[in-house]
Amino acid sequence: MPAPTRTTVNGHVAPGFEAVREEFARNFAERDDNGSAVAVTLDGELVVDLWGGTADSTTGRPWTPDTLQLIFSGSKGVMVTALLLLVDRGAVELDAPVARYWPEFAAHGKAGITVREVVTFTARMPAVAAPLAQGDISDPEAMAKLLADQAPEGDPRAEGILYGPYAAGWIVGEIVRRVDGRPLDAFFAEEIARPHGLDIHFGIPEELNGRMARTEYGSGFREQFAGFFTSGDPLTQRIWQNPIPFPEDEETWNRPDRRHSLIPAANVIGSARAFATFYGILAADAMRPDGEQPKILSRRLLDEARAPYVQKTDQLIDVPMVYGGGGYRLRTNPRPGPDGNSFGHDGAGGSANQAWPRVGVGISYVMNRLIALGPDDKRASSLVKSVAQAITDLGIGEKI
Repeated sequence: MPAPTRTTVNGHVAPGFEAVREEFARNFAERDDNGSAVAVTLDGELVVDLWGGTADSTTGRPWTPDTLQLIFSGSKGVMVTALLLLVDRGAVELDAPVARYWPEFAAHGKAGITVREVVTFTARMPAVAAPLAQGDISDPEAMAKLLADQAPEGDPRAEGILYGPYAAGWIVGEIVRRVDGRPLDAFFAEEIARPHGLDIHFGIPEELNGRMARTEYGSGFREQFAGFFTSGDPLTQRIWQNPIPFPEDEETWNRPDRRHSLIPAANVIGSARAFATFYGILAADAMRPDGEQPKILSRRLLDEARAPYVQKTDQLIDVPMVYGGGGYRLRTNPRPGPDGNSFGHDGAGGSANQAWPRVGVGISYVMNRLIALGPDDKRASSLVKSVAQAITDLGIGEKI
């Protein structure tokens, strides 16, 4: 265990949420956190708003209330929300073929692949098959063209869920562009982020560079992927080495081509406050009486989008996964309690961004030190458990 360090925890918690502050402080003292923030909204009110540590270890710049952090695959929850807005408006159907909106995608036996299959990782399209360099993934239209020009994955391990870090985002981004005319980043900014005052971006403009946290690798992070990044298995190579999502050079994700470009499934950037507010809005929309005007998505669509659609262990990475019908990641085992029916999407290295519709909560934990998943990283799980316990102790009842 790392030697205890003294890190000032800034911000506030509402009465009853004091234990969340204690767990957040323990993340720095006992769990190797470097710089991070946690925020919780309850019925639209910010009841937890904490931050601390260092935003950039190379300069010593401290984390502040508006520090921005990349959330890697947490991006997928934001990405599918943008797509679902088009579904709610009747411009896209989840069970329609992708080729209805993007005719070139039908090539090489892909005419029957549906939008829903793409966002639930059941489309047999986990990765670009053509060899890629690190710089290539910052060109979403070029990546979309490569995906249109290839066949579905033929490996039998693609049956059920076959997860990949990037490809679903390039397909969703191209659907949005073909249907709406705007690229995904502009569509999200103009239709969701700005109307709701959300400091969330698919890649940031250069003027926000000074607010970005510098991402760094922590305990055991790359080591957990060693088998995938060095494997000679062709399927593993196509998904996890083309290119390697976390190369040895940890500066890769801090460079301008990653910060400022559109990588739909992997480079959403925002503040903990903004992500908690975003998922709090979705939690509220999921609780509305059917037919009541939503803020972002209708109750009818959210009922479908967060209902379990596919539950299976990814045969390549041996991870059990559950996806809702609209592409949100769900709990592997639903349970009683405030967070038992959460939806959203986790991110590599430890971030957590979720909606808890049962109690009207949005929660976000973001951090800049990436640590191996599982028993090595209890930062997010300790915070989630303390928030759930606080809500239970306060006697906040279920709303749906």
